[in-house]
Amino acid sequence: MISFLVITSCQTGTVVQKKESCSKPDKLCALTFDDGPDIKMTPRVLDKLERHKVVATFFVIGQLVNDETKGVLKRIVSMGCEIGNHSWEWKSMNSLTKEEIKESIDKTTSSISKYAGVSPKFFRPPNLAVSDTMYDTIDMPFVEGVLGFDWAGCGTSAEDRAKNVLKEMKDGAIILLHDVQPEPHPTPDALDILIPELKRQGYEFVTLSELFKRKGVNPKKLTKGMWKYVE
Repeated sequence: MISFLVITSCQTGTVVQKKESCSKPDKLCALTFDDGPDIKMTPRVLDKLERHKVVATFFVIGQLVNDETKGVLKRIVSMGCEIGNHSWEWKSMNSLTKEEIKESIDKTTSSISKYAGVSPKFFRPPNLAVSDTMYDTIDMPFVEGVLGFDWAGCGTSAEDRAKNVLKEMKDGAIILLHDVQPEPHPTPDALDILIPELKRQGYEFVTLSELFKRKGVNPKKLTKGMWKYVE
């Protein structure tokens, strides 16, 4: 974007327009990863994030948050990344009772706090399956995202996964990928394609909390629905 600074010449009294460059408004996006932590697979994603100097948000399964994965969780936090709640066990919650939902969420939040030293601010439902009971019970914003189609059974390559995301991108996008899935799982390699291309397009990578803050949007204003783009 180019603006003009108006200057009046002291010698001639004429008005001169001087071009002054202004930076374009930031294009922001938030990488998110589901189904960890895992002591082997999650570090592969963290290595890529470190290489490309970007941050992300990790939605973790409560059952996997324990002494074995504590080091992975601490690394996530130390890198400036964020941790979200992905329920206690990986199964759809839309048929659960209010009491069952609350137990799953509270146990997961407690484990994250114990082993990572942080409290999750966002929730992603397993399988993106939701119900009115879930919306009424869970006091966290629900988050979905632009899909890379990188879970078991998709049969997608690293290139496919990057392309799937890129074709749905716009400012404020939340990207949904997985750090943990059965092998072969080329999502870490997809990041070597996706991140440089989005940087080339002018995107800055931020955590979910930072995305909402920078956009000036209250994530809790959406009471029944899931965030995919923050605008």
